[in-house]
Amino acid sequence: MYNYEILNYWNNLDDLYVDYVVENLDNGNKANVIDYYNTSDIDCDYNTASEDVIKECLLKLVERNNGLEFNMPKVSDLSSLLTYIYNDVRESEANMCHISQDDWLELKEDKGYTEEDIDLLMKEIKQYNLDDYITIDADGYKICGYGCLQCCFNDDRLERVDCLER
Repeated sequence: MYNYEILNYWNNLDDLYVDYVVENLDNGNKANVIDYYNTSDIDCDYNTASEDVIKECLLKLVERNNGLEFNMPKVSDLSSLLTYIYNDVRESEANMCHISQDDWLELKEDKGYTEEDIDLLMKEIKQYNLDDYITIDADGYKICGYGCLQCCFNDDRLERVDCLER
């Protein structure tokens, strides 16, 4: 048995992102995840419904996961670089992370990242099937992370990064 609580939701071009917590009532474990739906997936008119009605409809959708969230990879198990990208996507108004070549040089200097971190990131991309969500050395950027990256993990950190109010 699971208890779900909607923390936040936001609309990005009809992609409706939902930040929520699920608790396993049998053992007390919690998972904090973000999922997404199209605004047409909910049982109300997104443009005219109240916030309470939208949350109620979203709650019905996330409850269908029935604990699936506990099988998702945990943010605490990710490399420092992948965690950085995940956080940046999660905090971004555009649900994206763009790291230019110049940004990468700054990250190397400020955070001590190396090319070995890129190698590890490439392994994690394969391990977690993130090919659709992270690109390296493409379109003029060193690294790009895309919106649904934030939907691939259980953010199990004790002091999790809160989403910006959207």
